[in-house]
Amino acid sequence: MTIIKEIRDEYQILGELGTGGMATIYKAIQKSLDRPVAIKELKKTYQVDPQIVQRFEREAQMSASFQHENIVHIYDYWKRPGYCIVMEFVDGTDLANIIEKTGPLPMDVGIMIALQVCSALDYAHMRGLIHRDIKPSNIMIKRNGEVKLMDFGIAHTKRLQTLTQPGTFLGTPAYMSPEQILGASLDVQSDMFSLGIVLYEMFTGVKPFEDEETRSVSTKILKDRFRAPRSINRRIPRRLQRVIKKSLRKKAHWRYDSILDLGRALGKRIAGKTNKSVSLKRISDYLVGMNVFEAPPESETMVITRVPKRGLLKKALIAGGLILALLLGAGAYAYWAGYLELDLPFSTDPHPSTAPPPTMGSVPTPSAAQASLAPISELKSKKIHALQSKPRPAARNRTSRIR
Repeated sequence: MTIIKEIRDEYQILGELGTGGMATIYKAIQKSLDRPVAIKELKKTYQVDPQIVQRFEREAQMSASFQHENIVHIYDYWKRPGYCIVMEFVDGTDLANIIEKTGPLPMDVGIMIALQVCSALDYAHMRGLIHRDIKPSNIMIKRNGEVKLMDFGIAHTKRLQTLTQPGTFLGTPAYMSPEQILGASLDVQSDMFSLGIVLYEMFTGVKPFEDEETRSVSTKILKDRFRAPRSINRRIPRRLQRVIKKSLRKKAHWRYDSILDLGRALGKRIAGKTNKSVSLKRISDYLVGMNVFEAPPESETMVITRVPKRGLLKKALIAGGLILALLLGAGAYAYWAGYLELDLPFSTDPHPSTAPPPTMGSVPTPSAAQASLAPISELKSKKIHALQSKPRPAARNRTSRIR
């Protein structure tokens, strides 16, 4: 393990993970807990810009308050030396790299990834936060199949003062909503439009809106129609295509009411066919099979709970009910049959027969057991005779009513 440098005697920098417009991300080791972390350091060029510094601090504060399995966790923040955010190290790669390597994703894999993103966004939206920069490079996929949403650097909430100057917009143009391009007030439908572009790209391998020499991507988002996903990839089901199209409507109020509704529409494609552990393994196995990741070691093998086929539980319950009804019926029959037998006194012969066994050619005589049954037969006959001879109530004389 090569250590490049140390920061604050607590973190050992191992190498650079990537760099963006305003920050560089390093992989490091937190010595006190002996765990890998990622450190996002604001570039020195921007450390003298008060607005960018304030935005960087806001990202640390907002992200640190999130406790969700699909959002990258924040561990620490400091201003000296340099502005740095210490966050969870994600052992994997981003969705942009995956699409570039594999092309269109299988329907189930893409939906499983999208559902985890929907869960993270719904969590943020419930807290009044709009991400404003949903794109594949901000969606990390771990080696075990978990999805992590990251980079809340330009996220906005109504509770905090806006840092965007009038007449300007922040974000990635190819993934912006029409209202974001126009600089209008944003709500959850803006993130939904951006996620719709990600869905389109996941299942087709291309973006719905791209720059051209004569028309910019922003103009296309505002005015142009996109190609139907099925015209690019015929394997996309029509129902999934309708979900993508609805999330990409130009008018915000024509889209889904919430990310939760979008997630439910997507989830119908795999409802009853998977659970969390099965989904993670499916994503991981696909990425290993496409050589995006190496196969995990034996120590990381997950225990998977088998998911029953759709409707199997209902059939099992019906079958169990029928079996129970048959058992109850058989038990009731046996009970009443035994009750009729026990209702009669059983007597045995106090003087069993000691006669020698019959010899060959002689006439057989009743055995002791047969002789003991004689009183029972006699009692049965008496009881039946008593029931038959019991007088019935006299029928009413109908003519007595006639006066």
